[in-house]
Amino acid sequence: MASVRHDRIQELIKELASNIILFRLKDPRLGFVTITKVDLSPDMRQAKVYYSVFGTDKDVKLTDAAIRHARGHVQREVAKRLHVRFAPEIIFVFDEFPRKSIELSHLIDKALAEDAERRKQTGREEPAEPPAEAGKNENEEE
Repeated sequence: MASVRHDRIQELIKELASNIILFRLKDPRLGFVTITKVDLSPDMRQAKVYYSVFGTDKDVKLTDAAIRHARGHVQREVAKRLHVRFAPEIIFVFDEFPRKSIELSHLIDKALAEDAERRKQTGREEPAEPPAEAGKNENEEE
């Protein structure tokens, strides 16, 4: 079970890394970066900093190169402000989840639009209703 101190340090690393990347790094390769989460090891010696990038695949590659290049600088700045005996090693990890969720959302929207078009062509405007008994539990009384 994670301690309150562990959680506070984890959140502080997220905030510090985010501020350093957004406001202190001047690398033109950096795109629109968001620090999504930080996983701090139980011994607090290693912090995986997950980030996402809004943009094209080229933007992602350029930003990844810039972040990896600045890793030492970010780690040093976080260590200065963290006030712990041993500053954790920072490892940057690209977070695929935001991009995947956007892709999934587009696929769902496309499927809904195709379904609506199909219903329109067949003359059936409303989606089919589930059977009345489908949501009831066998043990429930009416």
